[in-house]
Amino acid sequence: MNSQDLLFENYQLTILDQLENTAFIRLSPIIGEALKRERRKVYIVHSNQEILYVGEAGSSVLKRFQRGCTAFNYKVKNSQARRGYQGYKWLNKELNKARTLDVLVVVFDESYDLKRDFIEAVEGELVYLIRSETNEWPRFQNEIHFSNCVGAKETAEEIFENLLMKINNKEIIKKVIL
Repeated sequence: MNSQDLLFENYQLTILDQLENTAFIRLSPIIGEALKRERRKVYIVHSNQEILYVGEAGSSVLKRFQRGCTAFNYKVKNSQARRGYQGYKWLNKELNKARTLDVLVVVFDESYDLKRDFIEAVEGELVYLIRSETNEWPRFQNEIHFSNCVGAKETAEEIFENLLMKINNKEIIKKVIL
């Protein structure tokens, strides 16, 4: 894989708290490849210097966030998961006080549309890399997928470097250095 196969896009996600501890989300800007294409992607949700969650999707990133929000609201209202999925923990205002989050979305080119295993391997490598560099898992990470795919580790490293440049904060890796 080379850098030309990846497109990095930045979004802002606003959590709008509703009655009964439910929530809705607003994503901006409302244009971008991650919003209009059904391409494989990896997304990183973070607030300031803290990485909250890493996920992968094959649908529009907005659609993916809406599904997670719907599942979260179902769990809040019914005290049980919907078809085994509880939605995003970072929507919970008691667990996460930040209501405006940043999202880095990495959109893969069309040659990866049918390579979900590779994208999941990149997601797993990225989460592991975050753990290795910060001594902490992303705070709301529920699961990661493990697979040995050639090039996944190198792709995760490139994404991590871009993430560090985006948040422009070396504090994330100072914990390991000190």
